Amino acid sequence: MSNQPPYGYPGGSQGYQGGGGYPPPGPPSGKTKVLNLDYNVAALLSYLPICCINLIASIIWLASEPKENRFLRFHALQSLMLIGLSIVVWIIFMFLGVGMMFSPSSTVGAAGSGLLTLIQLVVWLILIILHILCMVKAYQGQLWKLPLIGDIAEKNS
Repeated sequence: MSNQPPYGYPGGSQGYQGGGGYPPPGPPSGKTKVLNLDYNVAALLSYLPICCINLIASIIWLASEPKENRFLRFHALQSLMLIGLSIVVWIIFMFLGVGMMFSPSSTVGAAGSGLLTLIQLVVWLILIILHILCMVKAYQGQLWKLPLIGDIAEKNS
């Protein structure tokens, strides 16, 4: 076996040049200014959908981390946008549910309510899966972008 670095990764003191190949394995090194957490753990907390931890962590990272820390700021901003999307979806389902309650026909209201509940469960499952995927990618140190939201977060981080 040779002592050459793996294909596509220059290795050595050169580091990753961004041209071709693969970035170095593992998360970026460093600690946050506020809670002294590793960057990958802090990025993971930005997506943790338990009791508003993600909202609080994302706001803390955006307010306290310098602009040079694009990794953590990207994940915090993408998380805030994902939270915003979840809130908008919740409001839409709430309005649809209220509309179903006041429908003129009780059979249409009951059938529609059951269908709406099923659709709502599927949408919430998709959102939870997205949060988990983002947590895993953030912990691995990857800048994994969600469609549309990720591009906006990347431009503004």
